[in-house]
Amino acid sequence: MNTKTFFGILTIVLLLVACGTSGKKGETVNDSTASLNEVTTSGDASVMAAKKYQIKSAIVTFESNGMGVKQKIVLYFDDYGAKEAEEKYDGDQIKESSLCDGTTRYTLIYKDKIAYSQGDCYRGVAYKFDWNEISKAGKEYKAKQLPNVTVAGKDCESFSIVSGKNTVKYAGWSNVCLLIDQDSQFGKILYTAISIEENTTIPTDKLSVPAGFEVKKSSM
Repeated sequence: MNTKTFFGILTIVLLLVACGTSGKKGETVNDSTASLNEVTTSGDASVMAAKKYQIKSAIVTFESNGMGVKQKIVLYFDDYGAKEAEEKYDGDQIKESSLCDGTTRYTLIYKDKIAYSQGDCYRGVAYKFDWNEISKAGKEYKAKQLPNVTVAGKDCESFSIVSGKNTVKYAGWSNVCLLIDQDSQFGKILYTAISIEENTTIPTDKLSVPAGFEVKKSSM
């Protein structure tokens, strides 16, 4: 299986598990039980967002590995997740990025310098790890709390759910998901954090549409 096919499969897997990435439409397991908790301001005081994570900011580097193909993914967030970006790499180059600038969600295609606007951004772009939410999901998901595991030096809570015929394992710390372990019809896919810089200053250009990008409305 080539790299392009693997990236496509990984994107589908992450979309299936990403909670609240595009708002109320197409809600996933976590969306169905989620409630807006603490509120914080993001930049402009008029912009309000859910306090998604328990830490204010972080840069988390992930490695995905499946079917012999590895990919680097870097997550940036600030204001407790009100602003968030997830960069996907092809080798050493950023291929695309999912961005929530505090109000709007975008998909950035770097080779074309296009930012596709996808409407309001409700819960950032990355999966929020929260056992309290997932434990209230429908019985068909067979949610099960698992022993803690260490990921990127963090003591993480862990749980599993059943998705179709497959069991998916998650681990997280401070509501940041640091591991997704899934056996799919295409083979095992492991998405795991390898480093975390917590409560750090995030470069402003990582959490906004880059200069020189053309903004277009997504047709999807």
